[in-house]
Amino acid sequence: MDTESPSVSAERFKLYDELELQEFQDKFVIKSHQSPNHGFGISRVDGNINSLDGDTVLGSPTKTSTIYGVVGTIRLVVGTYAIVITSRKEVGSFLGFPVYRLMSMRVLACNEALKFSTSQEKRDEEYFLTLLKIVESMPGLYYSYETDITLNLQRRSKLVEGWMSKPLWKQADPRYVWNKHLMEELVEFKLDRFILPLVQGNILKF
Repeated sequence: MDTESPSVSAERFKLYDELELQEFQDKFVIKSHQSPNHGFGISRVDGNINSLDGDTVLGSPTKTSTIYGVVGTIRLVVGTYAIVITSRKEVGSFLGFPVYRLMSMRVLACNEALKFSTSQEKRDEEYFLTLLKIVESMPGLYYSYETDITLNLQRRSKLVEGWMSKPLWKQADPRYVWNKHLMEELVEFKLDRFILPLVQGNILKF
């Protein structure tokens, strides 16, 4: 049962729940379906992030697909990799808001600079990339676009007024956020509506 007042619910922070992934020769662009002017680009050369801020992306992408969230980014020896959600399944609700299980992920390589690396750097990168691929099949990851699922009802009852209007990554208890380190660059660039805290475990339907 949702115990929050209508006024608080009306101010609730909500993430973008459906995104468009555009693939260009030199970058990946991730935009909101609901607000196409909001998004960011990731360089395929060095992994640097640039907010679109309403700017128009020039040129036509070589491929366009729908994704359901951004897990985060990680920098290895040379390259940078972005991890996105490619499929999801609604498995229940919390406080009346849908909870999803992450069904599949994709790792986007932003490591064109790797071709200029030493042989040892390339070997090290390949080793760490093998470990990163394991993440793609990580089981038991859950999330919500509309409410924090790291806090129980008892702790939520003690939150100050206006707490639910904060970005979800600020609401979440970092001890239970599986991808807290992967979100750091997105936090740095203030991409709040794209920052999706994930919890690993089991979610019961209720």
